[in-house]
Amino acid sequence: MTSDDLLGEAVGELYEADPEEFTRRRVELAAAARSAGQAAVARRIAALRKPTRSAWMINRLMRSDPDAAVGLARLGEELRAAELSGDGARIRESSQARRELIATLVPRALAAAGEHNPPAALREEITATFSAALADPEVAEQIQHATLLRPARRVGFGTVQPPELALVPPLPAARPAARPAGKPAAAVRGRGRRQAGAEPARRRAEAERERRRAEAEAERERRRAEAEAQRERRRARTEAERTLADADRAAQAARQAEQQQQDALERLEQQLAETRRLLRDANGQARRAEAARRKAQRDLDRLAD
Repeated sequence: MTSDDLLGEAVGELYEADPEEFTRRRVELAAAARSAGQAAVARRIAALRKPTRSAWMINRLMRSDPDAAVGLARLGEELRAAELSGDGARIRESSQARRELIATLVPRALAAAGEHNPPAALREEITATFSAALADPEVAEQIQHATLLRPARRVGFGTVQPPELALVPPLPAARPAARPAGKPAAAVRGRGRRQAGAEPARRRAEAERERRRAEAEAERERRRAEAEAQRERRRARTEAERTLADADRAAQAARQAEQQQQDALERLEQQLAETRRLLRDANGQARRAEAARRKAQRDLDRLAD
């Protein structure tokens, strides 16, 4: 068996087996590689890191059904292409496909691991990881290779910045028509007779101008309110993204601290396993030495007789 085959089999077993058995089997597999004269492979096996339970469940599903990983990667490409295109119908269609795929994969991952009544946090980690894989090709690649170590989360609300809304400027109020500069004497005559009939028309024109001014002012006020509401939504969205990013950083820091403790525990377990091996070797040497001593004593007693 080549070194690559030996390493591949060890990776496959460790990332598919129950995480509770990970550390013990890693020590055994590394020892077996050393015994086979594959010291470099043994070091690489010993350096493999233990996945969280949610990551292990996803790895297990991907190993049992490689087509699921391929479908996840393909839909992620379609989603990113749809967002870049700005095509609303295409985005809605891809988003619906995203929801349907995640709704299918999450219960399958839980069922494959025998989790029939999972904690909400475990289900949320698996859901968030599948969602992140659809947005981030690197996460999708880890899932496809079934070597995921930690759950992933997509920070923010979209991979493409949404377009800004353009506000239409208000329409100008209608201006009254200019009156001719002068009138001939003949036109002035009879003005008194027409004035009484023209007065209602002037009042109607003035009322129409006032109505237009009021409508234009109402339209400007409406657009100012819409612009302010849009700014407020952006501020709220920015604040929500900042809060989510802070929470993600805090969660990441906690996971890193947990991993550091886990790594320290695993190192201690490796040291303990090695110490036990040395103790067994020492016990065997002591028994053999004691047997040799007794044999020498018997030989000496026979010579004395």
